[in-house]
Amino acid sequence: MNKAPILMAMLIISTGQVGVSIYLPSLPMISTALQVSQSDVQLLVTLFLLGFGGSQLFYGPLSDAIGRRPVFLLGQGIYLVGTVICILYTHNLWFLVFGRLLQGLGAGSASVLGRSVLRDCYDGHQLTKALSYVSVTASIMPVLAPVVGGWVAFYYGWEAVFIFVLAFLVATFVLGYCLLSETMRYERTEFDIRKVVTNYAQIIKNKQVLSSASYNWITYLACVVSLSVMPFILQHELGLTAAQYGVVMVIPSAGLLVGTLALNVLTRYLSSQKILVMSVGIIVLSGLWLLAYDLTVFNIIWAFTWMVVAQGLSFPLSIAMLLAPHKRQAGAVSALTGAIQMCLAGLLGGYMVETWIQSSAALGIFYLFCASVMAMVLYVNRVQPLARREFA
Repeated sequence: MNKAPILMAMLIISTGQVGVSIYLPSLPMISTALQVSQSDVQLLVTLFLLGFGGSQLFYGPLSDAIGRRPVFLLGQGIYLVGTVICILYTHNLWFLVFGRLLQGLGAGSASVLGRSVLRDCYDGHQLTKALSYVSVTASIMPVLAPVVGGWVAFYYGWEAVFIFVLAFLVATFVLGYCLLSETMRYERTEFDIRKVVTNYAQIIKNKQVLSSASYNWITYLACVVSLSVMPFILQHELGLTAAQYGVVMVIPSAGLLVGTLALNVLTRYLSSQKILVMSVGIIVLSGLWLLAYDLTVFNIIWAFTWMVVAQGLSFPLSIAMLLAPHKRQAGAVSALTGAIQMCLAGLLGGYMVETWIQSSAALGIFYLFCASVMAMVLYVNRVQPLARREFA
């Protein structure tokens, strides 16, 4: 099995996921430096997620029409321009917001391309195995990126985080330009906006797509909301520095990896439905922990760690369940569900952080709400167990 496409897909995916959360530890610093409110600075997260999600609807069919390599160059180019704007205008919130929107519009190509490249290069068991590697990357990076972002912001200033991202993007662009050949071997499709809209309308009505993707939507929303509010709780209420925040966030990163690795073992003995029930139970316990105990660094990190363990269990499972019946439309299905995931996290998550979830108790209630929705989906739509060999 040739691992080069997997490594390239993981690198491409990581550029989008880094943009989601590497700036989160800097939000309190940006709020203070620019003298703006927490709700205003939250726009740096919300607009990126909206651009990230919405643009996937465009990049998916475009990559089927003109190929993967041109879309990589276009998307990463837009991402680079947005990052440069952020670096040049760190003194102005609204230019920062505009730059973050451009970053999101460019980063949307990453999510679509990562899975499309793998779909082009692998089939059957190899495709499932390749997708599991990408799922690990997509799961770990949103939690690991704030660790790096916190350290960079503390030692070099929050402006340096944008420079770090620029260096990472330039390196990815150069590697992709030199190493990423065109992977699409079959006949290219015409980019017809009417057909694209009609196809998306049919996909969104598919009960299997909605039920499978919803587990990923819910856990990702919980993760984004947690990562958005925790810098303010840990730095403003508990007095941690950005560097200390980065240190403690290593723990949830490890928890996410533990959950993903545990999934590979559990699928040998348990059905998909039982693993998802386990994931729901862990999220319930995380919410109850935040409600039962006082606000301390240990308690909030402990609860969040178990929440991301649950995400590590459910995220790869959700992606595999989602794409398994849709080999010929994997790109369109990935694009649409990815767009909904990011827009949901951006709009609903941003609204919740601004109006409601600003304490550990509120976060605990939110975890219980997320678990209730997942349990309801499990009850209404019986999960068909995946063949265990898909995770072997």
